[in-house]
Order: sequence, then C-alpha cells, then structure tokens
Amino acid sequence: MHGPVHLVGDLGQHRRGEQVGHQRFHAWRDGPSEGRHHSHDLVSAPQQRSGGSLPDGAGNACDQNSHRFRKVADRVGYAAPVVYEYFANKQALLFGVVEQGFADLAADLGRAQCPDVRRSAGGALRAVAQAYWEFATGRPHLYRLMGSLPDVPFGTPATPASARECFRLLKAAMYAEGPDHPADAYDEDAATDLFWAHLHGLVTLTLDGRIKGGHARAHDLLHQLVDINRR
Repeated sequence: MHGPVHLVGDLGQHRRGEQVGHQRFHAWRDGPSEGRHHSHDLVSAPQQRSGGSLPDGAGNACDQNSHRFRKVADRVGYAAPVVYEYFANKQALLFGVVEQGFADLAADLGRAQCPDVRRSAGGALRAVAQAYWEFATGRPHLYRLMGSLPDVPFGTPATPASARECFRLLKAAMYAEGPDHPADAYDEDAATDLFWAHLHGLVTLTLDGRIKGGHARAHDLLHQLVDINRR
C-alpha cells in the first residue's frame, strides 16, 4: 500500500490508531541515544542553524515543516506515509511523546506510593519527590519537552489524562502528610500546585546548571523542599 516500510515490528494488515505509533516512539525515545534525536532536539531543531537547516532557497516554511516531519518519522522508525496515518503533523507526534512521558512519570509516582517505598524514603512526600527527581534528571530531554511543548492544556478538562494522574498522585502524597497546608485556604489544589512548582523549579534549575553546588547540592535541597511542604 505504501511501498517498502522499515518498522520495528509488523504493523499487521491496515492497522490504525495512535496506540501503535505510541509504541514505536516509546521504543525510539527510550532506546540508545546514538544515531537518533532526543525529543528536545526535535523541538529546538528550527534554532539549530548550523548543519541542521535547509539550504537557502530550499522552500517556504511549509516545505521546511514537511521536511522536518519526514526527518522525525525516519527517527521514530517509520516511513513518513505511515506516520501520517497516525499523526497529523510533527506537533501531534510530539504531543504523543509528551502524553506518554506523563504516563511514565505517573507510573513512577505510583510506585513511590507503595508502603515499602514510602517507609524507606521517609514518608510519602519524600518518596514522590525522589521519584520525580529521578525521572526528570534521568530523562532530561523528555522532561524538558513535557514542560515546554506549546498548546498542551493544563488545569482544564482537556488536560491529558496522564498529566492529570501525575497531579492526582502528587496531591495524594501531599495530603498524606500535609492535610492542613496553609494554601488550602485558597483552593483544594493550591498546595499541590505549589509542591509541583517547587519540584519543577528545582529540577529545571538543576538541569540548567543554575544551582550552586550542582547536582549533589540540589538533591540535598530536595529534602528541604519536602520539609517546607510538610505543614
């Protein structure tokens, strides 16, 4: 139907749906970094003018976007026509990556809620904070994309379900140890929003090399961050 297609596995006969696409880019995203682009690289590609842009006169913005989408398709392991069946454009593909990223983070936060993990970490908040830290610092390109991809709604009914699950798990840990947080006077989600903001801020500053003492000191500050939110 589409000619020769090189896939990680067999798509089957005329198989449709983004789930298959999700499986492919999941394998691509978490595979060896050699010979592929990270999600962050894909987002920042228009800013990389040396060696990555099209030659002068190569076409208009639409042509460039089509070219980049075909490059993304190749990196994910699909021939471009197949990717077009699952994703309308590069933005849709990256949105799928972000959605799966939040699903992976939710799985890590969920494991952190297990009683043994909570006891070992010194409480629910420390357990989820450590899980969040390990996810973000272990997969920085994906984490940056999750926090920066435009037009991903948050705090609305249209928020991806996986992101809502992350928030729910953070909120559960928050109220397991801090049921009377002062921010509760604002609304029921305010304390969790502040905890998430603190985590994201510390992680992002660490990834950007903006914390004195580097990674080690920043990780020590993570414990202080947790204690601040235990109120």
